Amino acid sequence: MKAISTPSQPPRDVRDAEDLLEAVQSAVAAKTTIDLRGSGRHLERGRPVHADQIVNLAPMSGIVTYEPDELVLIAKAATPLSDILKTLDDAGQMLAFDPPLGALNPEEAKGTLGGVMATNLAGPRRLVAGAARDYLLGFQAISGRGEQFQSGSRVMKNVTGYDLSKLMVGSYGTLAVMHEVTIKTMPKPEYGVSLIVKARDLENAGAAMRAAFASPHEPTAGAIIPVQTSIYSKVKKINDMGQQSVLVVIRIEGFKVSVKDRMKAISDLLKPYGEQLTLTEKESDTLQAELREVTLLPEQKNRVLWKISCPPHQGAGLMEKILARPHCRAYADWAGGLIWVSHPAGHDGGAGPLRELLTATGGHATLVSAPQSMRETTDVFHPQPQALQDLTRRVKASFDPLGILNPGRMYEGI
Repeated sequence: MKAISTPSQPPRDVRDAEDLLEAVQSAVAAKTTIDLRGSGRHLERGRPVHADQIVNLAPMSGIVTYEPDELVLIAKAATPLSDILKTLDDAGQMLAFDPPLGALNPEEAKGTLGGVMATNLAGPRRLVAGAARDYLLGFQAISGRGEQFQSGSRVMKNVTGYDLSKLMVGSYGTLAVMHEVTIKTMPKPEYGVSLIVKARDLENAGAAMRAAFASPHEPTAGAIIPVQTSIYSKVKKINDMGQQSVLVVIRIEGFKVSVKDRMKAISDLLKPYGEQLTLTEKESDTLQAELREVTLLPEQKNRVLWKISCPPHQGAGLMEKILARPHCRAYADWAGGLIWVSHPAGHDGGAGPLRELLTATGGHATLVSAPQSMRETTDVFHPQPQALQDLTRRVKASFDPLGILNPGRMYEGI
């Protein structure tokens, strides 16, 4: 195993875009590598970075412009997520893609806006609202060449910038350093509740989920919680119903009158699938936060956490195969399209068997939480076909030909 290295140069704080540009240009001139950090919340995501210097982006913080009527917010990339959420909440708005916060309550949110964009994280509303990259209107950045550039605008119609924004979001800081971002905000729904269906088994749960999302009643989130996983929920009704049954969770949001009508219609539709109950608004919000923060699979020693993306209609069947593996725990979000798996650490944390299961269904498995030693030796992101890997290398070379920025964060040697 590769030895854990330490930076050869002292860390450097950057205060503004000019300071950041100087730091990157100095690294380019000296051919040294940089480990980019904001709040440090996502350090355990991706492969460990072995770089010559840590560049701290945290001082580059603050909301530059917020125009609620235009649904546009511009902020420095290291602006705390808690500040963003409070500002939006005061105006009755939100981040529609529902990013994980590292906390159940928004006021305790950890991380930065730039961290969310770098990792492209999204919560339970992802299936209907889209991902973080769908809300990035534009950005200012510095490439691994030591060149400043910007892309996008304050509206979605700028096609060229919008495509580049999609490339940058989710690149884990390996292509360029975004230091200012422009995002689209959305009004908060007036009301939201969840219907719980006590399904007979995972197959029945999958059928109920497909029926709900094929209906015209516009559910905004859907989850499948297997037997026993529900014991970790703080919602008593979930504890009680889920001890011996698979639970299907269907959330509906919007104006209160509309939500009540749609909830009744979807309840009638799903009656053949099992016993039902409706959570209160507070209970529903708590459960959605638990699903978003993956607290239903609490961290434990000798266990690792996987995030598996697959076609939603195959989620229940795939989860059944995963749960057949010894000591595995799991639940599905995104109406079955996202499966969170807690797997014994063992040899490779289950990388081989889990990815083999995806061969028939399609999709990919990402190692989200694991010891650094495992992230050194196991592919954290799903292995790419050769053609896609070659494209990834070419894109990296076009933005960062010397491999200055976050070397190896996503794939070894890239």
